[in-house]
This record gives sequence, C-alpha cells and structure tokens, in this order.
Amino acid sequence: MTTLKHSKLLLALLSVAACGPPPVGGGTGSGGGSAADSGVDAGNVDAGAVDAGVNDADVDAGMTDAGVDAGSILPDLGWTFIGVPGSKCALGSQAGIGYNAGASDELVLFLQGGGACWNNGTCHPSLFRWGPVCNYGSDSLCLWDDAGGTKPLAANVAAGNPYPADGGGAFPSDLATLENALLFSRRAENPLRNASYVFVPYCTGDLHSGNTTRTYHTKAGAFDPVQPLVHHFAGATNMDAYLANLRGRHPSVRTIWLTGVSGGGYGASLNLKRVRDAFPEAAVHLLADSAPMVQTPYFEAWKTEWNMQLPATCTSCDAGLPEIIQYMIDDAPTSRVALLAFSEDQVITRFMYSGGSTDSWLNPPFGTYTTNLIAVEDRYAATVNAKYFRLPGREHVMLPKYGTLLADGGLGAPVSSRDGGTNLKAWIDAWATGGGTWDNQR
Repeated sequence: MTTLKHSKLLLALLSVAACGPPPVGGGTGSGGGSAADSGVDAGNVDAGAVDAGVNDADVDAGMTDAGVDAGSILPDLGWTFIGVPGSKCALGSQAGIGYNAGASDELVLFLQGGGACWNNGTCHPSLFRWGPVCNYGSDSLCLWDDAGGTKPLAANVAAGNPYPADGGGAFPSDLATLENALLFSRRAENPLRNASYVFVPYCTGDLHSGNTTRTYHTKAGAFDPVQPLVHHFAGATNMDAYLANLRGRHPSVRTIWLTGVSGGGYGASLNLKRVRDAFPEAAVHLLADSAPMVQTPYFEAWKTEWNMQLPATCTSCDAGLPEIIQYMIDDAPTSRVALLAFSEDQVITRFMYSGGSTDSWLNPPFGTYTTNLIAVEDRYAATVNAKYFRLPGREHVMLPKYGTLLADGGLGAPVSSRDGGTNLKAWIDAWATGGGTWDNQR
C-alpha cells in the first residue's frame, strides 16, 4: 500500500495532473477530465455553437476566398466537428477535428495537450499496475485517485469513444475551455482573426507523434482476471489524415500558424515538417507554449513505445528532443519558431525528470529542468528564425497571459517581459505578422 503525504502532494499534483493547466482563455472550463490540457478560444463558443453532423459542403460554404483585406474582420461562424476516416483514438474509435471556417488561404492549427503515457501504469493503471505517483504498485490500494495514480497520465486514452461523429463526447467540453482567449477570436486586436481555425483533439497519449499499437493489461478487481487491451499510438497517422482533409478544403494556402500548449506544443514542434510537407506553398510558423524540447531520460522509451515518427531526412533526431527542434529550425529558415516557457515549470519538470515514485513527484528536480531549458534557449538564440519568451516561476501554460476577453467586452492586460521592455501580446503579434520587435526574452 502506498501512503501519500496528502497536503503537499495534493497542492503539487492538482497542478500537474497530466499537463492539465487552466483554460488558455483564462476561464474555468469543466471539460476534458483531470488529465486534459486546455486550449485556445474561438471567440464565442458554447455547446450550442457546436454544429455536428452537417455535411462538408455546409462547412466549406462559410469559407472566404483568398485576398481578405488585412483590416477586415470576418464573422465568427462557430465550430463544427468533422470526423476524419482513418484517424484513431487510443482504444480504436475514430477521431476528428474541430473546424471554424475563415479565410481559405490562412490556417491556424491548434494541437490540444493533455499529458503523455508510455507504459502500462501511465496509460492504463489498474490493480495490474498503478501509475508512477503510486510507485507503479500492484495488488494494493492506490490512494492517489487521479492522473498518475489510478487514472492515466494522458487525456482521453481510457475513453471508448471520446470524439463521436455527432460532435458529442469530449468535444463540447473541449470547446468550453476555449471561450475567452483573444488569440482565436474574430476581434480587431487579434492578428489571426480572419484565418480558418482548426482544433486537433488529443486522445492517443503520444504527443501527436506515434504510429503503432501496444498491448497493455488491466485488472478491475482483486478477484477479476487480467484482461488485455490494445492501445493505438496514432498521433502521427492522425495528423496525416487531418492534413489530407484540410488539403482538400484549402487548395492554396498562404500562411499557417501551427500552435499548441504543453503536450500539444510538443506535438506542434514534432509535426512542423509534416505540416510544411503537406502545404509546401505555405509559410508555416510555429508557437509552442510550455513545451520546451529539453533532453529527458524518457526519450528512448517514448521513441520506442510510440514508434515516434521523425523526419526521414533528420540524421540526428534519434539523439533526443533538442536535436529534433534544432533540425526543425534549421530545415525551415523562413519559418518563425517561437517558444513560451516558465523557468521552473512544475508540470514539465515532473514529466521530464521525476522517476516512478511518490517522492520523486513530490520533490521534482527544478534545477535540472532549468539547466536543460537554458541549453534549449541557447539553441534558439544562435539562430535568426527562432526566439523564446521566458517568465520566472513554476506556472504552466502562458497563452492566457496574451490577453483574455472580459465579460464587459474589454480585454485583460497581457503580461510584461521580465525587464518590462515588451509584453506577451506585442511579442506574439510580432511572431504572427513578421513585423515589430521580436527578440529573446529571459
């Protein structure tokens, strides 16, 4: 039996729960479960705005042809869920994408986060094998009834059909966490306001990068038999299916902004070349929030367990996450590659450096994380097309600090850089547009 030091562990793990930060819009959305990361807003989203079951012609009818005037503001047509054949969630059900039609030649791709899993205990904990917070114990009680204990370390991997074709399941609650963020709103203050928005759900546990199946085991009760369970690590193949679907809707694209938070930020970084290859005519710019490509002792396990799909032309990518992001930056010299990070991010520190024990999750090695973060930042600083914006502290997910929509119609103020010389909105706007001052901030 594992005994937890409840007060300190509760404070620490309520925030870590499989990369589950507050909504990017700054609200208190209830969707996604304890392991779900939040996302970014569509401007005016509620359950009634989710139009599921309509046909593709209806979806595409709202799309605006290329050549939208830079000063114009397109109407917000709301979100539609599009089931995509060939995509899979962890337990084999079909997945899909959320879509909000705008200009036909501009796309914002937002990859949802929500932790990661790479073995029986992190993906499908049970009496057969608990999660790391409970020391991977078996045949005993686990007193941490949440992510990393009795629940998976990744969002939606234990759900039988989290994204049904009718747009129900987790999709409405995913959107409910995206309500108040300026970055996906159709407001004049948002430089991406006229783009077509795409929300990529996360239900595979592999940082949107895998292509394999693994058989795990579960044991529901002390006297129940051990049962096999097939887990689909299909993040990369899902991305191929989504991009093919979008290619059909957008035959000529001028600009793509590829974004994600936490696990979705890692997915965005790992898929930069895949997106560029799918839309070779487009400029593709990457913004990864709270997803620094730091070296981690788990990389080999991830690469093997997920059959992580890395660029065939990258001869150094097998060495780890720093070499992967270095390749992505060098291979795309006209792409702007942006990183948002906190100096002692408590979620990423635990995921990258805490071992499989209660004590290691209680006392994560923040110094190790910060040292490796600086090493990644130095790679960015050595290039002209990659920049970072770092803030002090142990928070996780920075995009809420870009600007939130307030109930009175106003905007929340963006956070300033540490030296006060700029703010996050000005910095991200410069990344998005290629204008203004875009410098490293530490």
